[in-house]
Amino acid sequence: MESKRDIFITKTGNAPTRLRKFFTTILISLSLTSGAAVAQNVTVNGATEHQTIRGFGGMNAPGWIADLTSAQVDTAFGNGDGQLGLSIMRMRIDPNSNNWGIQVPAAVRAKSHGAILLASPWSPPAYMKTNNNLNNGGKLRPEYYGAYTDHLLSFTNFMASNNASIYALSLQNEPDWHPNYESAEWSATDFVNYLLSQGSRFGALKVVAPESLNFNPALSDPMLNNANTAQHVDIIGGHLYGRAPRDYPLARSKGKELWMTEHYTESQNSANAWPLALDVGTELHQSMVANFNAYIWWYIRRSYGLLTEDGAISKRGYLMAQYSKFVRPGYVRIAATEQPLTGVFVTAYKGPDNRVVVIAVNTTTSHRNLNLNLQNVNVGQFVKYSTSASLNLGYGGRTSVAGNSASVWVDPQSVATFVSEPGSGSSSSVSSTASSRSSVAVSSQASSQPSSSASSANGGVTASVEISNDWGSGYCANLLVNNSTGAPVTWNVSVTVEGTVNNLWNGSWSQSGSTLTVAGVGWNSQLQPGQTESSVGFCASR
Repeated sequence: MESKRDIFITKTGNAPTRLRKFFTTILISLSLTSGAAVAQNVTVNGATEHQTIRGFGGMNAPGWIADLTSAQVDTAFGNGDGQLGLSIMRMRIDPNSNNWGIQVPAAVRAKSHGAILLASPWSPPAYMKTNNNLNNGGKLRPEYYGAYTDHLLSFTNFMASNNASIYALSLQNEPDWHPNYESAEWSATDFVNYLLSQGSRFGALKVVAPESLNFNPALSDPMLNNANTAQHVDIIGGHLYGRAPRDYPLARSKGKELWMTEHYTESQNSANAWPLALDVGTELHQSMVANFNAYIWWYIRRSYGLLTEDGAISKRGYLMAQYSKFVRPGYVRIAATEQPLTGVFVTAYKGPDNRVVVIAVNTTTSHRNLNLNLQNVNVGQFVKYSTSASLNLGYGGRTSVAGNSASVWVDPQSVATFVSEPGSGSSSSVSSTASSRSSVAVSSQASSQPSSSASSANGGVTASVEISNDWGSGYCANLLVNNSTGAPVTWNVSVTVEGTVNNLWNGSWSQSGSTLTVAGVGWNSQLQPGQTESSVGFCASR
């Protein structure tokens, strides 16, 4: 199986939150240069709804490659810390029923995490085919239509009897690709004839067809345009080899879901190669705006997969998790400005609980500021999580919503997910005499140094550190820098912190002992008179 994929790609190219503030004068340099970035507007409208999301998933293929271990299934399908939150497991229907049992353990464990199961056959049993061979294509002979249906239903019955009920059943994987491994050829007419003969037998199973190599509508249009066959197909499935995601209005007009049931962006490089891995974020965005209800990666565990061979989450896996952990089954995509800037792509979603999720893919090498204008949704604040060259689902602080608007930043070459929380979004605080348990201390010996061109600025630059989340062994905090002088400044902060900082966003930083030094990163390094910079935050372990 590995060789086909590689060759084809070559051809086709916690505790309750406590907030505490500590104020100090800080080390700065002053400048008259203004470098304010202009925010681009993104309108998010909860009243305009698109597709319902069924989930994000991947393929497990015991018999071809080693089965996922229990720990790896948990990493892939759990949704806790250090887990991907996948919700669809795809599996192969072996032509030999004696081998079906190897699919059961991982499938049962995935279902225990709430996943649904998709089963796809690569070939009917050889005796049912015109070439009497599992490989190299060959057609299902019409006189075996009934026997083939028996074969598929026997598999689903077997899995159900082992507590691994199949949700969706494909009729054939890649009917338009005939390699020298398991495969079978189906034309559009073959699908119509088969469904006319056997479609009524599948009962409550969600029937998937045609799972073509590149979402070829020529294979699915005829079955959709025939009322007698369309009634027996629930999901139009397809792959993206050699084709970018695009909408399929005919299928949607017939009430069918669109599932991307197999793809990977490339297999020649490590899944951790950056920024190459960012292609996953771009393709996920494209799939969502193409109205796909599901997106399913190829092998979950592979050197180029969502998990690497040692079971660790790869960069590609973290990029998938930017969607799969937060856009859960049952969420609905809602209207959002899809491309507010060149190289920046945005989608938005709302859940059954009215939680709002906004995902931004930034393929540029610059920070990008987005002004989220929120309509017909109720959001108090957004929590940011990012994957980039240096972050893996890194916590990026909270942004309050005021007047149905929020200003957020997206790091260079990253995917950022903004997850709503209810409430006013305002930050409460307590005085600096608060209990020392929070103990993010700020140096009180720093001084401001006005330049000769801003000699009237006698101090007046302050910083505050707000602990936004404290769980005893660690904490996260926001760093606020305020310029109350009469001149623009370029800021550089030295503060004393407790513990070891392991993640800081929207700033360049270094730590020596208990001293944390932070500076702006271009777009946020300039502070105008009266301005407060609030985009910087960090997490530390004690």
